[in-house]
Amino acid sequence: MNLKSSISLKIVASLTVVLVVVCGIFSAVLIRQRTAVLEADMLLRGRTMAIFGATTMRQVLEQAINSGRLTEAQVFDTNYRKIVAGPLAGAAIPKYHTEYDSYLDQAILRTQDTLVEEDNAVVFAVLVDKNGYLPVHNSKFSLPLTSDNTKDQVGNRTKRIFDDPVGLAAGKYTGADNNKILRQIYKRDTGETMWDISAPVYVNGKHWGGFRIGYSMTRIDAAVTSLRNDILLGMGMILLFSTVTIAFVVTRLVRPLKELTVVADRIAAGHLNETIDIKSDDEIGKLASAFNKMTQVIVRNLRSEVEKSERLIESVKEAIQQLSSSASEIMAISAQQAAGANGQASAVQQATTTSEEIAVTARQVAENAIFVESHAQQANAAGQVGRNEADNAMTGMGELKTRIESVAQAMLQLGEDSQKIGGIVDIIDEISDQTNLLALNAAIEAAGAGEAGKRFSIVANEVKRLAERTADATGQIKNLVNAIQKATNGTIMLTEEGSKGVDRASELVARVAAALQEISRMVHETTAAAREIKFSTQQQTTASEQMAETIAEVRDVAAQVAVSSKETTQAIAELTALAERLQSLVAEEV
Repeated sequence: MNLKSSISLKIVASLTVVLVVVCGIFSAVLIRQRTAVLEADMLLRGRTMAIFGATTMRQVLEQAINSGRLTEAQVFDTNYRKIVAGPLAGAAIPKYHTEYDSYLDQAILRTQDTLVEEDNAVVFAVLVDKNGYLPVHNSKFSLPLTSDNTKDQVGNRTKRIFDDPVGLAAGKYTGADNNKILRQIYKRDTGETMWDISAPVYVNGKHWGGFRIGYSMTRIDAAVTSLRNDILLGMGMILLFSTVTIAFVVTRLVRPLKELTVVADRIAAGHLNETIDIKSDDEIGKLASAFNKMTQVIVRNLRSEVEKSERLIESVKEAIQQLSSSASEIMAISAQQAAGANGQASAVQQATTTSEEIAVTARQVAENAIFVESHAQQANAAGQVGRNEADNAMTGMGELKTRIESVAQAMLQLGEDSQKIGGIVDIIDEISDQTNLLALNAAIEAAGAGEAGKRFSIVANEVKRLAERTADATGQIKNLVNAIQKATNGTIMLTEEGSKGVDRASELVARVAAALQEISRMVHETTAAAREIKFSTQQQTTASEQMAETIAEVRDVAAQVAVSSKETTQAIAELTALAERLQSLVAEEV
């Protein structure tokens, strides 16, 4: 288990750190307070013992005076005499005695030893006068002298004058500060740090000296250290117990969160029907309930989205299939349109050739009409010459008949060519209608294709416009062809009449003398008919030229339709590729 990812370990570690800090602060404060209490207690006990000792020493000295054992002068004797004989003689540190020593040796030793025995922190409890003289020391510091001065300095400290600053201050303290005791901290001549607590001793109202209680700081420090160790040990035990308890409690409290995490992981892995068992009504239970509700909502929404996505994918598939099918149909239509455009171009080319031939024939007819008019005039002149020119007129009539027959034949050919042009125009009109229909279908398919079909829609509209222009041009061609056919029919009728006139003229020529006047009239009629033929052929020539220009425009339009068909085919190919790409993308998503 990763420590960084375990919330229980984080909580336990955080609480443990807080406990360590709190326990540390509490231990420091407690140690300081307990040390202060211990010091205050030691000071109180030292104060009590010092005051008790001073009171006891006052009573002993006053009782000695009152009992007559010692006089007041003997009690206040400051004539310190050096001991030169006995067990204490020859000590490295001088020993002294006074008038009251022998009495105090028996009267106060037991009391001083009792005070030392009452508290193991008390090193000494002694009476000193105001000059620092110590008549009787505790038994443990009144051992017999040895030859070892170091041992004697520690083991035999009685009958000495302690005129060091601490000793003098303790002896001279009168209690004038109303504290009743004087506490001093000093380093003893043995090297030991001490508390010196002294209370003044008064005898019959006179300051005699003081009673000193010596507390060892080493012992105090040992007591403080022992107290600190006890407190730290207790805090350690408390901390250990608290940590174990916190770990146990946090583990139990976090267990539902772990279960929640496991269920969340299973849901994330795809097990959408997982739920969390709610075992409590606390915040974690409410969280589990909220998580179950959230999971149900998410699962329901997810399933709804999945269903929508599936339906959308199916719709996209259908649309792609329809698009592909429509593209195929449009491709076929475009191919058919291209084929139709090519056929239309061929038909237009043929119509152009035919119209050019009609124009040539019309020019020939016009020339023949002019020629007929000229010969009619000549025939008129010949009729006027008379009988002498009858033979020539007969010959001229024969030639006229031949030429009229030629004109009639040309008119018949012109009529047939006009009908062919009409047929070609009908074909062009049919192609135009089919092109218009194809353009309409292409526009419908482009509209169904949406954004992708905009370009194809433009092409379809252009094709439709070209088809309309083609229809307009074919309409004009039809009108021109109808006019030509009407003129041709009129010309044929005139030529037939001319032919009949020539026949009659031929018959009349046989009767030259009798029918000269009739010949003149007929020649006049022939001249007029030739003039009409000339006018008709001129109109026919103009119409033929206009029809040739119109057919040339149709040819250009057909070329444009062919180019547009190629562009349409390319656009449809791109559209087909796009449909296949969409189909592959949908297949990949599925």
